[in-house]
Amino acid sequence: MKVKINKKVPRIYFLPSLFTLTNLFFGFLSLTATFYGKYRWAALWIIIAASLDGLDGLVARATKTTSDFGIQLDSLADAVSFATATSLLVYFWGLKTAGHAGVFFSFLFAVGGVLRLARYNIRTKTQTDRRYYQGLTVPSAAIFIASLVLFHPAPNYERATAFYLAGLVLVISLLMVSTLRYKNFITLFLNRPIDIRSALLLAVIISGLLFKPKYFLLIFFTCNVLYGPVDYLVVHFKKRFQKKHHPEKEKLIKTVDLNN
Repeated sequence: MKVKINKKVPRIYFLPSLFTLTNLFFGFLSLTATFYGKYRWAALWIIIAASLDGLDGLVARATKTTSDFGIQLDSLADAVSFATATSLLVYFWGLKTAGHAGVFFSFLFAVGGVLRLARYNIRTKTQTDRRYYQGLTVPSAAIFIASLVLFHPAPNYERATAFYLAGLVLVISLLMVSTLRYKNFITLFLNRPIDIRSALLLAVIISGLLFKPKYFLLIFFTCNVLYGPVDYLVVHFKKRFQKKHHPEKEKLIKTVDLNN
């Protein structure tokens, strides 16, 4: 007796998948540029790949073509374009002189990126608040490293500088797998009318990218990296201040939380 098994065929949508595969293509270009010692180009390809990575999600939601296949494809592409390409770039550009330690810390970035992507895949179906991410996103971490390379594309030959960079890579890797809250800045311009502050922020971003791109990218993504720890400290001290000066309000909040 034959048993017929009906397997659900995953839906594959052309337009968001096209953006994702183009993101993968630029990640591959970054890898080849790194191997040829063209670190400026390798960093630029990573930034372009990150831009496309942001677009595929927007296109999928705008056209209502999100799917499990698209989520998995996006993470696999990100693992190559950001976790792998960036870890190799940071090794050949700045950590090679540190020897085995340079290999270890470069690999640590790749590990942090892959773990962050795996966690995102698990949480994406249950995540309702799109205003924040848990942990530094892999594209943001990759752009931060790429902006460092763009700012100073000449490779590092000093062992002391390599160890400083290794410490920075360690911090970035830990931030990716952390539970710190990071703002999703794309939501500032989606599904809402543009007010004066949003228009001013958009004007600053466009002006910075047009006239001083390497300075703007470095400053903006440095602030983005610092957002999680700073936000945690602000919330922590707010709670301590409220507990110390307004204990009755603190009790009321706890009572509401217990009732819910």
